[in-house]
Amino acid sequence: MSRVDVTDPDALAAALTDRSFVADPYPLLARLRTEAPIAWIEPWGCWLMTRGDDIETTVRDTRRFSSADRVTQVIERMPAWQERLFALHENFAVGMAQRDPPDHTRVRGLVSAAFTPRRVEALRPRIEELVDAAIERVLPTGRMELIDDLAHPLPATVIAELAGFPVEDRERFRDWTTRINAFFFASGVAVPEAGDSANAAIEEARAWIRPQLEARRAAPRDDLLSALATVEIDGERLTEAEVLSTAITLFLGGHDTTTGLIGNGMSALVRHPDQLTLLRERPELVAPAVEEMLRYDAPFQMNLRYVTEEVELRGRTLHRGDLVRQALGSANRDPERHPDPDAFRIDRPASRHLAFGLGPHFCLGAALARLQAQVAVERLIQRLPGLRLDPDADPTPDLRGDVTNRVLRSLRLAFDPPAA
Repeated sequence: MSRVDVTDPDALAAALTDRSFVADPYPLLARLRTEAPIAWIEPWGCWLMTRGDDIETTVRDTRRFSSADRVTQVIERMPAWQERLFALHENFAVGMAQRDPPDHTRVRGLVSAAFTPRRVEALRPRIEELVDAAIERVLPTGRMELIDDLAHPLPATVIAELAGFPVEDRERFRDWTTRINAFFFASGVAVPEAGDSANAAIEEARAWIRPQLEARRAAPRDDLLSALATVEIDGERLTEAEVLSTAITLFLGGHDTTTGLIGNGMSALVRHPDQLTLLRERPELVAPAVEEMLRYDAPFQMNLRYVTEEVELRGRTLHRGDLVRQALGSANRDPERHPDPDAFRIDRPASRHLAFGLGPHFCLGAALARLQAQVAVERLIQRLPGLRLDPDADPTPDLRGDVTNRVLRSLRLAFDPPAA
């Protein structure tokens, strides 16, 4: 991968669409940062941006690099989208993550009340309870499949309880999340089949959410669904499409990224035994350890933006209507921002990574994701002596085939069970 001529469009396109790029994107991204920091990727139909400073600048510049229209533009380029992908188009046309201020601010202000530092910290006892229960279930066995045993059910349960979704349905919104996220260029290319499946997932999710909203309008509770169903902003209620889209955004963003953070982070930790030992010896490092996990192997690797006017950047001309993919994972390995960036060090001095984005679209649930990861990592280290990769498992990371959402499908761990 590192020997690819990144200035050759065909060679670069082949490398980016190869399975080995999903397995380890960082060597190729390093070459791009040095030799082609803004490159047109023909199979993806977009510019790929890899330098940290460029990415930070353009993430903050919502006027010229807009979240609005980024997904709808892709949908509208697909055949017969009005008939086949109408629900998907409407969901993203009004969605909070796909809008810029002031419309974005209007809806975000409503949802952000559930993610204040005080409200997030108040969830700590429940998160600790869920993590301890997951560990108790596997403790006698000496084995744990981290994703299914903990990394998925923990955030799925937390966001369900916070939003007011039925917790027993968490596997349903896991399925919808996977199908909808697949349309976000899992392979770098939007394909009709992914669009069809994502559109069906939106329709299924809407049918599931509507009766819950009707119940909240009749009898509000202390949850986010009730707030969405009944709130007025500047004297106006959210439209039905806005309510549905925001509810879907809650489960889309509320669990998959945290699953990726816990899975990727623990994978890095057990593959660096010296850092695992350091964390056992210095448990006060759990918060910086989670920040290093986010920087080292971010669960959300690439951000999509839509160019609203012609821009000159590093000798390249980006035209109005172009799509840009900002490689957040590359920014987090940029040596101009992070010395010795390919080393995993939990005591690394604090530095600003881009795993949660920046500016108006900074991840609303970042504090909640951090808290869940900190509790999970702390409890796993404390309660599972001899924690390591399962020696009977394939040591190769079992990643989903996705260049945008870097999430493990499984992570098999072993530990020393309690003495009989």
